[in-house]
This record gives sequence, C-alpha cells and structure tokens, in this order.
Amino acid sequence: LAVNGSLNLKMGGPSIYPLIPEAVLAGQSRPGAGWGNSSPEERNRRSVYIHLKRSLITPILADFDVADADTTCPVRFATTQPTQALGMLNSDFLNDEAAVFARFLKSQTDDTQQQVALAMRRAFQREPQEAEVARGLSLIRSLRDKHGYDPDRALQYYCLVVLNLNEFMFLD
Repeated sequence: LAVNGSLNLKMGGPSIYPLIPEAVLAGQSRPGAGWGNSSPEERNRRSVYIHLKRSLITPILADFDVADADTTCPVRFATTQPTQALGMLNSDFLNDEAAVFARFLKSQTDDTQQQVALAMRRAFQREPQEAEVARGLSLIRSLRDKHGYDPDRALQYYCLVVLNLNEFMFLD
C-alpha cells in the first residue's frame, strides 16, 4: 500500500473489515453476519486495525500464520511457508494492489524504462542497477510479445512480480 501510494495512515478509530471471499463468509453459522463492509479507503489502513472474529479467519492473515485468537501467545516465531508465496502471487488483494501500482507508474511517466526504474525505486528504496531494469523491460516485452498481454496488463504483472521479490518481502 505504501509503495503504490494508497496507504491510509489514519490512526485510531473503529476496526476495518477487509474483503473476504463469499465462499469464506458462507462457511459461518450465520453467513455474513457480524462482518462489516469498510470503504476502499478505510481498507487501506494498517493491519493492526483489522477486525478479528474468532470464527472467521481472514485468508491473507491465515497465510502468514496469524496468532490464534483463542489462546495466549507469549512468543511468536518467524515462519516462512510455500503457501505464503502462493498466497501473495495469487491473492485478489495483491493483484488489485499491483494494478493500482501500475496505474500510479503510468501517471508518472509514459516511458516503460522509467516506469520499471520507478517501480524498483519505490519498492526497494534504492536506485536500480541497469541489469535489473533491463530484466524488467525484458519481462514486460515477453508478456506483450510472447503472451499477448496489452501494455497495461504487462506492466501490472511486472508490478506483481516486484511486489513478490525477496528484496521487497524480507529485511536483511
């Protein structure tokens, strides 16, 4: 959210309700009951404001080993699982954020090379190397030429890749 410029830094106030797939809500004893509908702007707040319901686990938080709300937890251990990477790559949330990121880049410049460099600058907080920009351009070109994606969709998928790179996901 911070990278694509849509993070809402508002502090305090009521909990937010992230979008949850209908199939997950249907599994409740009273489907949809007790789950609100936050505005898109409110949903872009930090996860500390997410409403937690013991009987309804938010899927993206479950992928990242959310604490069990039924027991105390004196210590948390770092976990990395393959399902986390798959969840990030395939989640509606991250795909939507990649689309927002791509629109942001297009609003800044029409030049694909500059878009690739800006994406890396915002995601990694450093100047990209020429080889990294060249790889990004190669990916976008491949998505357009070999896979038939239009330029906007190719940029969106490039943004999705950037948001899933180790350098973005992990602190060294």
